[in-house]
Amino acid sequence: MGVLRNQPGRFEEALARSGTVVLNKDGQPLAIAVDVREASLEDTVRLATQIRAQLAVSRMRTQARARGLDKLEAGEIDAAIRAARSARSS
Repeated sequence: MGVLRNQPGRFEEALARSGTVVLNKDGQPLAIAVDVREASLEDTVRLATQIRAQLAVSRMRTQARARGLDKLEAGEIDAAIRAARSARSS
C-alpha cells in the first residue's frame, strides 16, 4: 500500500506491465488491483463477482465435506428441506 500511496506512478507501471497487482497491508494480502483499460469495467466487475461466488461455493463444499454432509442420501436431503420449510412457515 505504501507504493500506491507514495509512488503512484510506480504502481501504475507495475499494473500496466502485469495486468494485476496484489495489494498488501502489514504484509498480508488485502486486495487485487486489475488493469481495466483494455476491458469493459462492467465485464471486469461481473467476472470479479462470479469469482467471489465460485470461491464461496467452494468454501461451502469444503465445509460440507468436513461435516460429512456430502454422504447424505437424497431422502435425507429432502427430509431436511421439508423440515426447514415447515419451520419457516410456522
